[in-house]
Amino acid sequence: MDINVLLLHGSFVLYGISVLLYVANARLHWPRLHQLALGSVLVAFGGQSLYLGLRWFAAGYLPVTNLFSTMFFFSWSLAATYVYFEWRYRLAGAGLFVMLLNLILLYIALPRDPTIPALIPMLDTPLFTLHVAFSFLGYALFAMAFSLGVLYLIQRKTSALLLPSSNMLKQLNEEAIFLGFCFFTLSMLFGSYWAYVAWGYYFSWNIKALWSALIWLYFAGMCHAKFIGRWQGTGYAWLSIVGFVLVLFTYLGIGLLMNSNHPLA
Repeated sequence: MDINVLLLHGSFVLYGISVLLYVANARLHWPRLHQLALGSVLVAFGGQSLYLGLRWFAAGYLPVTNLFSTMFFFSWSLAATYVYFEWRYRLAGAGLFVMLLNLILLYIALPRDPTIPALIPMLDTPLFTLHVAFSFLGYALFAMAFSLGVLYLIQRKTSALLLPSSNMLKQLNEEAIFLGFCFFTLSMLFGSYWAYVAWGYYFSWNIKALWSALIWLYFAGMCHAKFIGRWQGTGYAWLSIVGFVLVLFTYLGIGLLMNSNHPLA
């Protein structure tokens, strides 16, 4: 079997196993099951990283120029984000929801054509790599915030022992939004400079660029909203959920439903 196929499908299977182990742990409350689930995630993430590295080496550039490759990189970024938060905060049962979301991303990506297309001249620049990498790291952190927002609402209703406390989930949600906003800001800066180098202007009024600017403004507002009493806690969780819906529309909806002259639309 081709090593790329083995790594891709093996990672998908391992993420699926991790979801099942998280579900079993939620029902049985065996700490060993959480350790096995996390181990499965780490091995799957290692396989994804190796697969990404092999494609990057073969292409000579970060392969994120079609729907398969962007969804795969989105999944990889979300897994990296989860590993970071798990390492820092020990998320316990929160891993179930995050890994389920990651599994859905990979499931959508798998039937797509994995062929790496030739790089068009306007994308043949390190600015392209920086713009896309920071963009999807921002997306992944917004997806993490979405997951934490949903878990916060669940925890407020159920006080589940396997989930972090409501206060911890609130803190992690705010951190994910702030980090995502920082990465997305870097993406916008590199994207603007890339546009200037390629076309002679920093901003164009195409639909993708316009919605990206709206996303930036929305999350800039969220970074401010955490200091306003009525938006803290439940309100902030709902803002995180709505924000991720807007991100998905900007990423997928515009490219699939509308016409745009953005190179990655």
